[in-house]
Amino acid sequence: MKENSLDKLKGRYCKIVTQEPGEYGVTVFYGEITDIDYEGGFIIVESDKGIGVINLEVIEAIKPAKKR
Repeated sequence: MKENSLDKLKGRYCKIVTQEPGEYGVTVFYGEITDIDYEGGFIIVESDKGIGVINLEVIEAIKPAKKR
């Protein structure tokens, strides 16, 4: 099985920058990446606001961060 670079971020607190198609601004999320589904094309993020799902196609950047 080939290891993807996103697998290294699994279980770590990260800053995730997304941009929806057709929109000008970006959205920034802070949270821990709990699971990655490559077949479905999304990641599951747990933040202080709860658990969320982010589409892999709208992610512009992911960077490890310190917990705020």
